[in-house]
Amino acid sequence: MLNYNCLRNNERVFLATTSVTVFEFQILLMAFAEAFAETAQRTVEGEVRFRKKGGGQRGKLPTLEAKLLFILSYTKNYPLQTYHGLQFGLSQPNTCRQIHNLLPKLKRALEILGCKPERTADELVERLKNQVARGELAQDGVERMRERPQDNERQKLYYSGKKNSYGKEFDSWRSSNQSDHLFIKDRRREKTR
Repeated sequence: MLNYNCLRNNERVFLATTSVTVFEFQILLMAFAEAFAETAQRTVEGEVRFRKKGGGQRGKLPTLEAKLLFILSYTKNYPLQTYHGLQFGLSQPNTCRQIHNLLPKLKRALEILGCKPERTADELVERLKNQVARGELAQDGVERMRERPQDNERQKLYYSGKKNSYGKEFDSWRSSNQSDHLFIKDRRREKTR
């Protein structure tokens, strides 16, 4: 069975299982705990909890670390629920319940950290422009080599102004610490002569 205490000692396997490092997992765990606390006074069905939280049978995912490992592993690998449940000692119906219970909490945790993915390209462009305005990102233009088109009209469309060089111009965004790059779209330039 997958276990956080065993996996955290092997960074490579942890990264392959969850797509985050142990350090990133710890940061996400704090936000996940906050998201979990927001729903602590409600039952799974969304009703107000009358009894004290924590009563009843102890689950197969008793800690927040186990819950976060479970849902991160599921979202990264997206296995069949039966197979994923076997890795954590759960039946398929319980796996399904846990996924539907934990996925909104993971989304809320990402929202708390400001890392929630945008759903449309327009929202992403707007978010990137806001980050550029705050100085968190810098816009950068990149040109890549491509095969020369044989058609004269297409040559004019792709001509970059460099001798014997044909390429597309790409917009990319670079973080202020120069470490992260994000490819956004390609723009074709018209010949201006």
